[in-house]
Amino acid sequence: MNKENLTVKDVAEYLNRSETTIYNMLNNGELPGIKLGGKWIVRKKDLDEFLNNMLAQQQN
Repeated sequence: MNKENLTVKDVAEYLNRSETTIYNMLNNGELPGIKLGGKWIVRKKDLDEFLNNMLAQQQN
């Protein structure tokens, strides 16, 4: 995925999860994102950092 900013749909496809799950994670603060004009945006670098942190936690 080459986009710098991702939509909820992009994130759902990237993580193989439903859009509802991604919305829940964003609303609960589990996933980093910002709301612009009523729509969630996730920066690719923040998503990659989130995934790296999750992987590190699982390995410990």
